[in-house]
Amino acid sequence: MGNKGITLSLSDLAAVTMLKFFKKKGFTEFDSKNVLRLDDLILIILEQPIVCERKNELPLTPDPYPIDYDSLAKKYDIDYYVVASRHWAQSGKPSLTVHATGNFTDSITFGGNPYELQYVPANPMRNVFLEILENPPSGFQVSLEATHHSPTQFKTPMFFAEVGSSELQWENEEVCSYLVDSIINGLDNESKVQVAVGFGGGHYCPKFSVLEKDYAFGHIAAKYAISSLTNEMVEQMIKKSLNKVEIAFGEKSLKGSEKKQIQSALDKVGIPLFFK
Repeated sequence: MGNKGITLSLSDLAAVTMLKFFKKKGFTEFDSKNVLRLDDLILIILEQPIVCERKNELPLTPDPYPIDYDSLAKKYDIDYYVVASRHWAQSGKPSLTVHATGNFTDSITFGGNPYELQYVPANPMRNVFLEILENPPSGFQVSLEATHHSPTQFKTPMFFAEVGSSELQWENEEVCSYLVDSIINGLDNESKVQVAVGFGGGHYCPKFSVLEKDYAFGHIAAKYAISSLTNEMVEQMIKKSLNKVEIAFGEKSLKGSEKKQIQSALDKVGIPLFFK
């Protein structure tokens, strides 16, 4: 096993708040002022946003955007990354979330390539999620989110762990400290369960969030993405949810035609599907 990467952006208010607590936990400069280390955890700090904020375009520079995570993974022997980030929602509802990244359509409002999913380490994401779920700050909803936004192009797996959903939470030191602890403790946990993918339901995946206690979900296509699913996209969900998808779950509320479409795609790759 190699090192585990954590990355954040100084353009992200929640990440700036979390950085203070990463340093309090003992992360110190390693190699450069923007690369810190604590045992087998490597923290990489960026100036620019990690999630592209330009609407419907992928910036030409830097390429790859926002930084060459694959080269850094090779340099520092990093197996995967967790991105410590803010989460924004119009509701402003206090939340702590984790999710994979990728685009199921040609819409790239928040960067990445169209019809491309990023590799995601399902079990490490589950382990961080379970730490967050242990004793969250009062009033905070803890959930998985469906796969969305960039990055999409890297071979090194990654996932996001986020504080939401407004400046009030992004500057809340108690909450940001809690997420930092959850990330560190979750990455220290090597436990593994069956890897799953999910289909249907809302963006915040209430059923899959419950199932996450027993399965490690990688990519999740929410109901709004089902109409865009092709066999190729389903195959990407399977291939890029590491380390080997063994089971799939779908929401019972999906239309009959949608269920058949998903079932047909999964039959081609030999993955059993269960509706909940």
